[in-house]
Amino acid sequence: MLIFKALHILSMFTAVTLLVGLQVFVALAIWQRDVHGLAAICRLARRPGNTVIGGAFLLAGVVFGLLTAATGGLDFFAGWLINAYVGVAALILSNLLPAKHRVRQVAEEAVEAESGQRPVDEVVRDMATAPIWVFAIDVALFAAIIADMVLKF
Repeated sequence: MLIFKALHILSMFTAVTLLVGLQVFVALAIWQRDVHGLAAICRLARRPGNTVIGGAFLLAGVVFGLLTAATGGLDFFAGWLINAYVGVAALILSNLLPAKHRVRQVAEEAVEAESGQRPVDEVVRDMATAPIWVFAIDVALFAAIIADMVLKF
């Protein structure tokens, strides 16, 4: 049904914008060694509800995508859909990488430094070794999933 397809596209567009947008800001703050900027991003992302909004849109997009396939007569086991399932699973699993955990730690340290609980110089030093390359994995996965959904590889 067309409504499910529209809701799938809108939900996924919103999820990608929220999830990748946040990661871009975190990576930029770390790259520029902006402790206060990183602390602000971390505080905003931690507010009740904010941390789950992107994930909720991603989940809604998956549900609407499955509804689109079910009501549109699509084969759930078509190669391009299998690719999409694997991509989404990889995207979810990428959040378990130790490098992601390290970036989250640095963000928490920035909040502590801003409140005077930790020296700012220590956080800047940790920012220098933070693995911001890990965000490229999510960007690449999102891009691959989008290309797969549009081009139906």
